[in-house]
Amino acid sequence: MLGKKDTYLKSYFLTKHIMIRIKLYLFLLSAHLFPAQFTVFCQDPIIRAGFGEEITLQCQLDPPINATDMEVRWFRTAYADPVHLYWDNKDDTRTQNTAYKGRTELFKEGLVTGTISLKLKNVGFTDEGMFTCSVDSGKGYEESQIEVKVGAASNEPELVLLAYELSGFYYGIKFLCKSEGWYPKPEVQWTNENGENLMTLSKSTIEQNAEGFFTVESHINVVKGSENFFSCVMKNS
Repeated sequence: MLGKKDTYLKSYFLTKHIMIRIKLYLFLLSAHLFPAQFTVFCQDPIIRAGFGEEITLQCQLDPPINATDMEVRWFRTAYADPVHLYWDNKDDTRTQNTAYKGRTELFKEGLVTGTISLKLKNVGFTDEGMFTCSVDSGKGYEESQIEVKVGAASNEPELVLLAYELSGFYYGIKFLCKSEGWYPKPEVQWTNENGENLMTLSKSTIEQNAEGFFTVESHINVVKGSENFFSCVMKNS
């Protein structure tokens, strides 16, 4: 048989449990009935950047309301590991991802008109992928994403005549097409003067160095007396 004290404790914990559930319900109801009074709009869903370049990830609040007193957070895969964090009217670098220290800048002068764009300096291959821009006004939360694609193109490929080779009654000619400093891995294409694909006559090797750049070497063997024009093209997406 429960005493008055036991009955009181049971009633207290039951009431507390109900209050917690009510608070959670009201929070979820509030989020549903009173969503953020803005959206985050990013101008370009995909940005292409060259290795070592400086780019701007352009995002804006719609409508263009004042974001000075809001939290603006840019992050990659982890919300708690920000690329850049602005809150309490200033940048907060305490939890910033170490790979981005000194490389990011928020355009604070534009916050008044809802501009939440981020400048990213010295773009590298590890910056390739998705960036999320989130804004928390205290009354609502919205986010949007931008994909960054990083590329590096070499100078014009070098075409070298390696040797004449005797094969039966025919003389063959061997060409080498070489280029380095590519990212991502490029495609190689050999064609003749009629634009016909000659890849079945070629052999290519592609190697990646410690810095992430690709070096390409492609050989082609042609028979003397065949077409006198050959083109080697390298390109990446």
